[in-house]
Amino acid sequence: MRILWYGWSMIKTTVSITPELYSALTRAALDSGSNVSREIETHLRENPHIQKYIQEVRAEPDVGAHLVNPKTLRSKSKVAQAAASS
Repeated sequence: MRILWYGWSMIKTTVSITPELYSALTRAALDSGSNVSREIETHLRENPHIQKYIQEVRAEPDVGAHLVNPKTLRSKSKVAQAAASS
């Protein structure tokens, strides 16, 4: 799947978080007068690790982002480790 960046449009996604984190995000949203979605985006954008990837995406906008199922990566990693240990 390829994600294309079209200015400031948003892509809807689903994440699972703990009730504790959700409560903290809800309180932060209430304090700032925004919503939980905006709080998540704001805090992710402020994260130095994420900022690095944002800069990479901006540097190569035509490349786009390719999504990979993390379960597939773990499975391939386990297969590679098993093959290396044999």
